[in-house]
Amino acid sequence: MNGKEIIEEIKEEESFLLKLFQLEKVVNKYKYQLIGFFALLIVIFIGYQINSYVNEQNLIKTNKAYNELLVNPNDKEALMELKNNPKLFNLYLLHSSKNIIELKKVASGNTIVANIAKYEIAALKGDKKSLEDYSMTLDAVYKDLALLNVERLYLKENNHKKAEEIANEITEGQIKKLADSLLHYGIVK
Repeated sequence: MNGKEIIEEIKEEESFLLKLFQLEKVVNKYKYQLIGFFALLIVIFIGYQINSYVNEQNLIKTNKAYNELLVNPNDKEALMELKNNPKLFNLYLLHSSKNIIELKKVASGNTIVANIAKYEIAALKGDKKSLEDYSMTLDAVYKDLALLNVERLYLKENNHKKAEEIANEITEGQIKKLADSLLHYGIVK
């Protein structure tokens, strides 16, 4: 090692120590703020973990309540537990509802379950207007199924021309085949 290399190495170490002392001054100056910041980060992290755990446990409880209600619809305790999860509660109401009044409670929302409930209401009414109104909504999940029912109603009235128009609006593969078969054979009950 020659003299220049030693001097360069000493300058680098001196620069490093100088920066270390400057950092120590900053840390000493803002010691309490830094401690507070890191303590706040730890509290937020712990709070997030606790919140996630509680939410997961609530989901487990409501899923268990839903399954219990499917087995025993008269379980009042499971029904009260299920009300804590509105989405799952609406799904249960859709599954268990037998009339239009009960389905209207579910259909008031803007979810896919509400959309299915709207179809169920139209199907229970069984008239062309209700089914056509449902099929014309932009977010109709069962649009083609509603159209198939409308086609069936037109065939029942012996209005083959209108039934054919409705059948041509159906796009989903299996339902389209069923609509074409229904139109071709004219089998209506």
